[in-house]
Amino acid sequence: MSQDFSAIGRRHLQNDSYGVAAFSLYRAIHERPADAGAWNGLVLALSLMRKEYDTQTILARYALQPNLPYDKQMMPIAFMMYRNSPPAMSGWARAMAGRAGTSAQEKMTFQSMAVDIEESYRKLVEERGEEALKRQGMLTLEEFAARTIELDWVKQGAADTLFAQAEEWLKDDNTVLTAVRMLCMLPDPRSERLLRRVCRDEGIPGKMRTHALLALRWLGVRGNVRLHKMDESFVIDLNDPKPELTISVPSAYKPALDRMSLWIAKELGKATPEEYESFASSEETQLPEALAAKVKEADIPGILQEVVHTVIRSAYDEYYPLVPGIKGYRSWGNAFLMIMKEYVEASGGTWNYGALEHDETAVLHRNWLMSATPDFLEQIAAHRTNG
Repeated sequence: MSQDFSAIGRRHLQNDSYGVAAFSLYRAIHERPADAGAWNGLVLALSLMRKEYDTQTILARYALQPNLPYDKQMMPIAFMMYRNSPPAMSGWARAMAGRAGTSAQEKMTFQSMAVDIEESYRKLVEERGEEALKRQGMLTLEEFAARTIELDWVKQGAADTLFAQAEEWLKDDNTVLTAVRMLCMLPDPRSERLLRRVCRDEGIPGKMRTHALLALRWLGVRGNVRLHKMDESFVIDLNDPKPELTISVPSAYKPALDRMSLWIAKELGKATPEEYESFASSEETQLPEALAAKVKEADIPGILQEVVHTVIRSAYDEYYPLVPGIKGYRSWGNAFLMIMKEYVEASGGTWNYGALEHDETAVLHRNWLMSATPDFLEQIAAHRTNG
């Protein structure tokens, strides 16, 4: 009796076992290419693991199969994945315009979008040349779809080769993360064994050990896992890991991030000083709906928020599970603003949001966050030089 890999994948997806879910759903679309639910689940699983390369590739393969119906849930992911690749984005819009299930209004919107994107891309080609743009990752849907991902190798029966490759990658700090993120999609006792070994190996960077712990959970492993960090040994229960184990910014930081955003909204005149003070001086965890609307209206540049998120994740991954409890949200928010301001000025920009609050506790938080990214400013300087 054949297995229903689509149903198996969905069960793993609901259990946050995204790696084994991706493995199962990938098998499902190869057994039944018209299984729209399996395509949806596979894209979701890959995106939840932040596997951008794989997500782009699978989205392109989905778009190039005209018999599959329009799936509105994929639209936000596609916009994010192809935001820097106009040829793929216009190709996606045209593909969706011809899908069953697309309304007449949606068809018109997609067609108009494709025309606008193609015109903008044409101007870019004239200015910089198509080959230069391709080197920057501006590929067509066909080029994205033709790329090989690790799940392709598994299908080809190359599991032994992948495990041998993983062993080699684990020896090099520059490729450990690649190995870890591949192993979470290979439901095999060897994957669990290697990932547990990474969690105990003090010779591997701390961030990578945290990612190995997360990869075990994505592989479907539950129960206790031993993690070595900073000359100590910890037992983490993957049924309910404490502190929170996530690839996103941990939820404990959200109230502080809200205060950071509200402060900028105040500086832009979208919120009043009184509104900011009332919320910032409290320990409320939920930003009131009216203030959330004002933050949204402020339209804070995404790159500035992403810089802060990246620094938070770096520190959290480095020191997990010895991460501080997030109390005194205002000071943490001020620390995030310090990091944001440093980024803007180190990038050669001008900080236009006014003087920050004097907050010695915030300085301590800032120093802890930045200790896991000691080359932060050097990376920015190098990017400016190479750019």
